[in-house]
Amino acid sequence: MKKKLSLLMALVLSLGAFTACGSNNDKEADTSTDTKVEEEAKDTKEEAGKEETGKTDGQTEIVFWHAMGGGQGEALENLTKKFEEENPDIKVTLQGQGKYGDLNQILVNSMQSPKDLPTITQAYPDWMIQFKDADMVADITDYVKNDMDDYDDILPGVREELEKDGMIEALPFNKSTEVFWYNKTLYDELGLKEPTSFEELKENAKKIYEEKGIPGAGFDSLSNFYLTYLKNKGIEFDENLDVASPESIEAVEYYLEGIKEGYFRIAGTDQHLSGPFANEQVGSFVGSNAGEVYVKEALNDKFEYAAAPYPAEEAFQQGTNIYMFDKASDEEKQAAFKYMQFLASKDSQVEFAIATGYMPARKSAVEDETYKSSDSKIAPILDKASEKLFSRPLAPGSQQAYNDVASLLESILSNPDANVKSELEAFAPQYKADFEQQ
Repeated sequence: MKKKLSLLMALVLSLGAFTACGSNNDKEADTSTDTKVEEEAKDTKEEAGKEETGKTDGQTEIVFWHAMGGGQGEALENLTKKFEEENPDIKVTLQGQGKYGDLNQILVNSMQSPKDLPTITQAYPDWMIQFKDADMVADITDYVKNDMDDYDDILPGVREELEKDGMIEALPFNKSTEVFWYNKTLYDELGLKEPTSFEELKENAKKIYEEKGIPGAGFDSLSNFYLTYLKNKGIEFDENLDVASPESIEAVEYYLEGIKEGYFRIAGTDQHLSGPFANEQVGSFVGSNAGEVYVKEALNDKFEYAAAPYPAEEAFQQGTNIYMFDKASDEEKQAAFKYMQFLASKDSQVEFAIATGYMPARKSAVEDETYKSSDSKIAPILDKASEKLFSRPLAPGSQQAYNDVASLLESILSNPDANVKSELEAFAPQYKADFEQQ
């Protein structure tokens, strides 16, 4: 019991770090990233209390807590109406809980009174660690095996995140990955090709700086850059990571060297690089595919832009899944799974992706002609960009470590005279403590 209470307290203390798809982790973009997408979300908590919660005779009601506002919320509502029309015996009560941080806070508070939890919720995997430890997350493995013949169509990198300890815990909802956004007009002028490695990215950035006097590239999320660089070296971002290792030092020095010489930059006070990119203050950047709407808005047709897969073999995927709580009745679980299955279906994923900019979580959806011919620079390249996706390893403390790495890199990269080896050695005890304190 003491262990569960301490885990709960640790999660509550770290809530300030959950900014969803914004800043450094796509919980935004999912940041992570899903980077700036959360900024579109409206605070819908007041409206949630006004939503219809009644049901007619013969209907099974399920309650879905979410953090989708603005256009994302409208897309969810449209899909839900379509589901209810196809399943008149099921009433889905959507309850917006504000932004991601608000939803996470409400979920944590409700742990002490499980009866107040919804039937299903939108959530990031690390939010649910505490709930699983308390045996509050429903195992949907049997539902998937008995009622879902297209489960293997879900992208492999996404499926790996849904499965834990031999059970399937969730189905995907709004997902994203990072891609390479670049000024195609500039690239064509300088005769540059889309980079496929960190080394090629560096060489392109140098060329842009030499010819145009502006940084050639940057990364929206410092944490994502760090863990992706290491992943492509075969190193996981987990409790066993030695942050003072040669590979870790190499990753940070790769970025810092570019800052010193002028061909790289960080977002800094701009928060995201879509603005500087549109203002021709940087030639390219790595950021969430879900941020295309912000690239378009900021750019306003100043030049032609394009997107390419992440310039490395493996790319980070983020975004939320839908989890079911075990407190639901068998009837509610069956209805809830049918709705979860609907949202994760090919057609729903295509519709939601076109409406919001998120990444379809299914191979068939990524390859769908309706999606590929949509007005998006992402759709034509996503089949390649989603070939090898990976998620951050789940463990208590990993989110805090992820946030601390972002702060450390911000500090180091803002100081060209920083001694990377010394800084990482000094940070090592804190990184280790992030995992041990949970």
